[in-house]
Formats: sequence, C-alpha cells, structure tokens
Amino acid sequence: MAAEIRQMTGCSPLASFRTALGWSQPEVVERYAESAPGSVMDQPLLSRLEGFPAAGSRPPQATQIITLASLYGTSPLRLLSPTALDRLDEHERAVLIRCNAAFTAVPAPAGPPARENSTALAISQPPTTPRALSATDHLERQVDMAARRALRFAVTAEGSNIGPETLDQLRDEVAWIAAAYPQQPLPSLLGDLIDLQDVAFRLLEGRQRPTETSELYVLAGAISGMLAKASHDLGNPQAAMTQARTAYVCADNAGHDGLRAWTRCLQSMIAYWAGWPNDSVRYARLGAQPAARTTGTSSVWLHAQEARAWAILGDADKAEAAIIRAADARDAVRGDDLDALGGIMAFSRPRQLYYAADARTWLPGADDLAEQAATEAIDAYETADPAERSFSDEAGARTDQALARVNTGNLDGAAEALRPVLDLPPGQRIGGILTSVMRVHNALRHSEHRAASIARDTQLAIEAYTQVPAAAALPNGR
Repeated sequence: MAAEIRQMTGCSPLASFRTALGWSQPEVVERYAESAPGSVMDQPLLSRLEGFPAAGSRPPQATQIITLASLYGTSPLRLLSPTALDRLDEHERAVLIRCNAAFTAVPAPAGPPARENSTALAISQPPTTPRALSATDHLERQVDMAARRALRFAVTAEGSNIGPETLDQLRDEVAWIAAAYPQQPLPSLLGDLIDLQDVAFRLLEGRQRPTETSELYVLAGAISGMLAKASHDLGNPQAAMTQARTAYVCADNAGHDGLRAWTRCLQSMIAYWAGWPNDSVRYARLGAQPAARTTGTSSVWLHAQEARAWAILGDADKAEAAIIRAADARDAVRGDDLDALGGIMAFSRPRQLYYAADARTWLPGADDLAEQAATEAIDAYETADPAERSFSDEAGARTDQALARVNTGNLDGAAEALRPVLDLPPGQRIGGILTSVMRVHNALRHSEHRAASIARDTQLAIEAYTQVPAAAALPNGR
C-alpha cells in the first residue's frame, strides 16, 4: 500500500508509510513520544524529515528512522529512498544498514510458514489499522530497542560491520524466503527479496573477517539466485541471467562449489525456458566440475536439468543418460549448507521425478513413460513433507501428465489433469507454468482433436488463464 501511495503522489517513503496507516503527523508525533520518551519529535520536524532530501528538509538521524520503523511496522531501510540513504551522514547510514539486519518489527500477518526463533529483517508489513499502544506494546518496544542497542554494541566491539548475530539473522531470512518461494505467490515475496539483496550488498561493502565475508558472499549469491528465478518467473530471461551472473560471482568469491553448481543449474534452467536449448546444455556442462566436488543436491539438479535440455534438442540417448546420472547422484547425496537452507535452494526427489517427466514429453514415442513419471511426481508431492511442496513444480508435473494424455488421445484425462493448474490464482501463474499449459494448448490443435468439444473448451480455458500472468499481480512500483 505504501508503494502504491508513493507511486501515485510522489511523496517520500517515510510519508507514504504514515499515510498507508491512515495516521496524521500529530498522531505520529504522539506515538513517537510514547515509544521514545527521551527523544525530541514535533510536527514541523517530522514534516522536514519526510521531505528529505528536498530543499528545506532535514536529514534524519538513524535513531529517528529506527523509532519510526518500529511505529510503522517495517524495517528502517524501507523508510528511505536510495537517494536519501546516500545523502545521509556516513555514520548515520552505517548505523542504519547494520541495524536493519537485526531489526525486529511487528509480526507479519498470516502468510508464509511461521519462523521459529527468528526476527523480521525486511519481511513485515505495516498493520492495516492503527491502534492505541498498550502497556504491553510499550514494554515490548522498549525491550526491542534495548536489544538493538546491544547488537550495535556487539557489532562495533567485534571490529566488523557484521557480527555473528547479524549473520545469523541474515541466514535465517534467506532460509525463510527460500522455504517460502516454492509455496507462496511471487508478488508477496519479491519486495522482500529486493530489500534483502540490498542489505547483503551493503554489508559486503563494509569490512568483515574473512570467514564472515565468505559466508556473506554465499548468502548474497543465494539471494541473487532467487531474484534470478523471480525475474525468470516474470518472463524476463535477460534480467534473470544478469542476476544469475551476479550469483555466480558471489559463489566464486566465496569459493563455494555447491553454489557454483547451483547457479549453473539455474542458468541452464533459465535458458531452457527461454528457448535457448544449446545454451542450456552449455551451462549444465559448465557446472559439471563444481558439481562433482559437492555433496549437495545441486549435483542431482544439474543432471536432471541437462536431461531436459538434451530432450528438447531431440537427443533421446543423451537425455536418458542424464536421467540415469541424476538417479546415481541422488544416491551419493549427503547434503550441504545450501540444502540446509531448504526450499528452492534444495532439489527434492519429487522435483527430480517432475524433471524426468518433463524431459520425456519432448521425446517421440515416450508419452507412456512421460505420463508414468508425471504421475509418480504428483504422488510424491502429495505425500511429501510440506516443506518439499512446490506449487510451480506440481503444476509442471500436472501439465506434463496432461500433455502425455493429449498425445495418447485421452482428452478427458488431460482436462482433468490440467484443472488444478488452471485454478491457480494470478500471483502463481509464473512464466514456466504459462509456457507448459500453452504446450497443451498447441497439442490440442492437432487435426485429430479439432472436432472434440472438450479440446475447444480446454483451449478456451487455457487462453483465459494465460491472459492474467503473475506479473499482473505485482503492486505498482515493483
């Protein structure tokens, strides 16, 4: 809501968050005095802070932004535009960047899975309606502010801009978004991913111990990789490749073979869906060496993705060989720190089955094998641990099942398989799913299906579905 207000009115982020809550400046001043009794804030000062960096405005202090972030239920960096942040005093800017990574905001409304023993870095949204501060609220905020002061002291005392607590917090947020990505609509996560990448990059611009820098690069690479996937899901392969290259640079700087292999898989996948199968094979081959040196599931993903690339090129022998290598790699998996992050950073067995089905849909005469693999993938997802569920890959398996059924003349079965996919809300209609359902649409155009009313009805449903993609569900400004 704050982003939309800013888009429509051109006001500052600080003013847009206040407006989104429906609060007047005097109301904010009153709440500010209750939250930070020792600080000075009045309406003229708030007005000048909200106008920064325009002429006649006043640059805010870090403590003022932190207190206002507590009131608005967001993170400090969200209250400043990039221009405003750059024009702050260097010390004030450094404090904000450090504190943002340890910021504990108002708990977010129900949405992605709950995170135990974690705090919100840039995830929380402002409350939808204002309410008076209770004595409990006041005490909780005092505790929060005391905790932040303690963390800032620890960071300074450690001689680094990122201490163990900050690093743990960043790791926790990356793990949370990695787990949420396969299960939540992309529009609800994209803004948080962008904010998280900004925090990681700004921390890397500071100074850390070598071991902290290495882990920070791994986390920044994982975030950039997820943003590459987001760009791909929104139908922008060029932006996706840019983010993926950044992820690979981070992996190289960290010397992390697992992340190197994971990023090559990602690049191969982006190229596959963009219609660049030879590039898809090339990226998969580039990942072979780091994959051989890792114990994580990225080695399984690499072979499974290579199978899809060879299949779309029509090389059945190489595709089937890659499927077998993926199965062998699964037997050798012992897990690594990317698998520990979970979600999109790991490659589950149900996803592996889906990739095998997807590869076989391209191979002539393999429709029965494709349907069998797709059915196995669907069954595996339905019985899997909830943390391994993925709306996009489940949808992919169902479209592969539908495609195989169309190719064998089972049009009613194809429509049944596709029904759960066509029921997905706009926020979950990402690029790969749209491409997959259009493959079913194209298969139904075959001359032997034209007279069937079920074929025309399914095509019409697909056309209506693809006209409202996930990008249409993004708020203004994203």
